[in-house]
Amino acid sequence: MKKFILSLFILTAFFILTCQNQENNQIAENSTPIAKSWPEVMVASVEVGPIYKTYISVGTVMPQDSSRIFPKVAGRIFDVLVEEGDQVKKGDLLMQINTFDYTRAFENATAVMNQAKSNLTKANRDFARMEKLFKDKAVSKQNYQDMKTASDLARFAYDQAVTALKKAKDDLKECGVRAPISGMITNKLINPGELIGPQVLAFVIMQMDMIEVEVDLPEEVFGYLKTGNKSFVTFDAIPDTMVEGTITKIYPTIDPISRTAKITITIDNPDLKIRSGMTARTKIVQKAKENALYAPKSAMIPEEGQYIAYKLNSGKVAKITLDIGIIGDDVFEIKKGVTSGERLVVRGITGLRNGMKVKVVSPNPKESSPTTPIGRGLVKPPRRGLKAQRFL
Repeated sequence: MKKFILSLFILTAFFILTCQNQENNQIAENSTPIAKSWPEVMVASVEVGPIYKTYISVGTVMPQDSSRIFPKVAGRIFDVLVEEGDQVKKGDLLMQINTFDYTRAFENATAVMNQAKSNLTKANRDFARMEKLFKDKAVSKQNYQDMKTASDLARFAYDQAVTALKKAKDDLKECGVRAPISGMITNKLINPGELIGPQVLAFVIMQMDMIEVEVDLPEEVFGYLKTGNKSFVTFDAIPDTMVEGTITKIYPTIDPISRTAKITITIDNPDLKIRSGMTARTKIVQKAKENALYAPKSAMIPEEGQYIAYKLNSGKVAKITLDIGIIGDDVFEIKKGVTSGERLVVRGITGLRNGMKVKVVSPNPKESSPTTPIGRGLVKPPRRGLKAQRFL
């Protein structure tokens, strides 16, 4: 009985295994073969162009020249001829103070001067006659000296009258307040009918066709700074706009507290789009090379005291050793190891081996679009000014 049951169990198991093998064979016949997959990588071409090593700092826009205008005379304002935002030239009339009192003062000073001139003429004539009589010994020495003193006093009075007339004339002229420099009226602090004096600020004029940006840089950058070096500047108030500036001043000392060096960057502003007080974000060029063979920094891999990269060649990657030059913000110079137009792996490097087959995929357009050309060596530096200075 036991042998019969065991035989029945073995037959049942054999039948089940036979059915499973048939099902597996049928599935294998109907299924598509699995294709062998290769590592996915992104590549970038080696190109020739400028490379910049820059330092980023933030500063504030200031006018190259400005003037705070106070009137030289006191009085009531008769008329104001400009408003904030107006462009004026040196010598333009800005404000007129009532001239009534100053006209009367000028007329009075003229009369006093004329009287003093007449007195001087008479005193000189009398002294000349007295001098002749004194030589003929017709008058005493005391009379001669008295007449000479009277002549001198008449000359002093005349000189004072001339000075007073000149002041009255200048005061009358100063009733018309004029622009001392060319520029833009950025502040108008008075109105017609108000009383004004030499202690009252009337206008502020800023010359904005050339602007300056002062920034602080760490002391380790100080050794690379030179007047004439370039700087690339963007402004929060003018999105996607970049201009080129020049370092025109390097302060000779380093702040012992902040350990920073202050520099001044001068920028052309012919269209007056850049205004005083704007936040300026600068990229100071420390090192630059105009025509260099370069590739993205993501392509170079440090390995045992040297740099390597993986070059794409007929669907396979080849491990190469690089001779590195200037390392910019986003790219690096290649002195030896590749030629222009060759492609290097910039993403998917992990796990690659020499001679391995790879699959090249296109980057996401949003990921591949550059945020700024500065330091990447991807575009030429901008021309001075604001025209056509937009980020690519």
